[in-house]
Amino acid sequence: MSLNNQQITAWFLADRHRLMAFIYGLLREAQTSEDVFQEVWLKLHAELEKGAVIQNPPAWCRTVARNLILMHWRTKQNSKVRVDSTLVEFLDCVEQAFGEDDAANSSDQDRRQALGECLRALPEKSRQMLSLRYEQELPLKDVAAKAGHSCDAVIKALVRLRQALGVCVEKKLKLGELGL
Repeated sequence: MSLNNQQITAWFLADRHRLMAFIYGLLREAQTSEDVFQEVWLKLHAELEKGAVIQNPPAWCRTVARNLILMHWRTKQNSKVRVDSTLVEFLDCVEQAFGEDDAANSSDQDRRQALGECLRALPEKSRQMLSLRYEQELPLKDVAAKAGHSCDAVIKALVRLRQALGVCVEKKLKLGELGL
């Protein structure tokens, strides 16, 4: 079944958060991620104007984003990060698999609500560390300095916190404990 331009545009706007998460997850730079997102939109719009038929807009947009991200890393001088296209393709497959699983298991609103409840259940120090890293987007060394820990300790703590939050969210969704 082919989607029309209006349906693809509506999907793109409604699914912005998922595509941005994919892009930001690979770039870890807010402004560059927004630039890549806008470029994906421009390329999508240009293809639709040419009359192209896009059967799977999410996959098409991720592919365009992946290529733009690879181009960004290849052209970035003095980059500390070197990204291999195989790694980016692997991450795309993982994101796509989780995206399909998310759509099948629960709505995004339920997932966000469960995450909020799980975050509120964390100790204050844990919430503060997550906030410094992901809301304020501080580099790891700054988070470590503010938390009074080494960078390695902060990395391990963040990994454990993300895992614990993932388990908590899945448990709440499976048990239907939202809104308690």
